[in-house]
Amino acid sequence: MRTKIIDRVVISGAKGFVGKNLRKFLSANGISSIPISRQNFKKNKFPSLKNSLHFVHLAGVGSESVNQDSFVQVNIELTKTVINLCKKNNIKNIIYFSGLGVSKNSRSSYFISKFNAEQLIKNSGLQYTIFRPSYILGNDDYLTKNISKQLVKKQVLVPGSGKFLLQPISIDDVCMCINAALHSSKFSNKIIDLVGPNEIIFQNLIKKSVSSKIKIKKINLELAYKKALNDINFEYGVEDLNILVGNYVGNHKKLQNLCGFKFKKIESLNA
Repeated sequence: MRTKIIDRVVISGAKGFVGKNLRKFLSANGISSIPISRQNFKKNKFPSLKNSLHFVHLAGVGSESVNQDSFVQVNIELTKTVINLCKKNNIKNIIYFSGLGVSKNSRSSYFISKFNAEQLIKNSGLQYTIFRPSYILGNDDYLTKNISKQLVKKQVLVPGSGKFLLQPISIDDVCMCINAALHSSKFSNKIIDLVGPNEIIFQNLIKKSVSSKIKIKKINLELAYKKALNDINFEYGVEDLNILVGNYVGNHKKLQNLCGFKFKKIESLNA
């Protein structure tokens, strides 16, 4: 059956890990998508967005450096552009990916930019769903890629005690959650933790993900922050460390009740 044009979903950050998987998932379920790239934003030139009902806003940055756009430029200013695009093209619903741990009390520059983006969306007059994701795991995800790079050196660095709580969620479940939000008013105007069913300690996740031949080396947390600030090649960025030490876990039960399907339990990066 051909997809009706009215089913089209606009996706920013469509070339990223979540975006690529979401487009594939939607296509398999008969829903076409319109990708919006960073170049579209930079040139302020966009494809036709008419007859689209939803805008899934995934574009963002999680770190800053001399050669990168800032949190304000991407996480805040791009969100302003997305809101304007929605209004201009009569797109009524926006689904936004923020971050687990974001709040009005945030002190992290990254979290502050995400919180400000959330406020822009909440005050836009658009119908919205704001997801606050934990680590999203799957083929080629950010965390797995980071650990894989370290495996080349035959060791994995674990900052501090390594006893930080995570609540990872699989990319397949993430796509199903977004799909549910596209089709149900139950998600309207809600902020929802996008988390898996189980909490796991970071060092245990690493131990279960690498072979016994790989050395797991702990690094003093203060030293890790110093290296993150001064060495662009260090294994973790400042915001990576902030997220790890934050022990951020969320309300999976709320997500489960909204989505109505059984989520995958994750205990290793290879799950």
